[in-house]
Amino acid sequence: MPARFERLPPDAATMLERSRGVFFARWEELLRLRRVVITTSDPDDIHDLRVASRRFRAALELFYPFDPKSSKAKLRKSVRSLTRILGGLRNIDEALLFFQARVSSSEPGDSRICQILSEQRSRELRRIIKAIKAFDHHDLDQTVREMVAGLNQKQIERRNRFSLLAYFSEVSIKLYLPIHSSGALAIVPDHQKPRHALRIAIKKWRYFLEIMAQVLDRDYGQILELLREHQSLLGRMNDLVVFGELFRNLDLPRNEQIELTDLLKKEEELLLENFRELVLHKPVNYTFLI
Repeated sequence: MPARFERLPPDAATMLERSRGVFFARWEELLRLRRVVITTSDPDDIHDLRVASRRFRAALELFYPFDPKSSKAKLRKSVRSLTRILGGLRNIDEALLFFQARVSSSEPGDSRICQILSEQRSRELRRIIKAIKAFDHHDLDQTVREMVAGLNQKQIERRNRFSLLAYFSEVSIKLYLPIHSSGALAIVPDHQKPRHALRIAIKKWRYFLEIMAQVLDRDYGQILELLREHQSLLGRMNDLVVFGELFRNLDLPRNEQIELTDLLKKEEELLLENFRELVLHKPVNYTFLI
């Protein structure tokens, strides 16, 4: 039988070229969706823009150390602010879906909380469109182009004493460590902070591995699917925390406050049990294919 050879990682020049391509492609996708949202104001497009902003931020953070220009700080701050602004509408929409399906009213939309959230949604949508139009994409585009051009072997050598591949490996380990450290506490009832930290850590590692799949030309499909599964459950539990904050700040009848609190508690218990089963049977273990 012929000998089996391990597949070698790409050379440095190929990794750099692919890194520049991924970085700029994610920026272009953000700009494309920004234009779409201004035209449509569609909730799905707004959600897609929010995801695109997060995926671009993952690439920005990965390659951030290799650009010496101070203007990149404005880029980081502006895109983070965009992500945060887009999240308000998403939270309201998810809360509406949740409460409309569960509140005890003759008509789901007749409940006080659904009425208030619907009114908030209209105001939030106007705020989002205003913020998106004000997003300084022209100047930021120039910064991105300069960062892409500056992502070269000379900068790699100046900012990192190891190879680009060694840098990727180091980043991967750093991103995985919070997942390892938060895992045990995340399955304990009433431990919302560790679950929130775990969700963020899983999301960041997932976005990183998506980049690596393109840069290294490796199949991360299995681990990415597992991370999506964990992130989805953790995200639904985090939504319950957000929903609680939303209705506790509203002027609702006491009986509705009690009903909603009970709804969230029961849903959290169910999701936590599902998450425990997921962690038991399908844990997230470290992997980094090179």
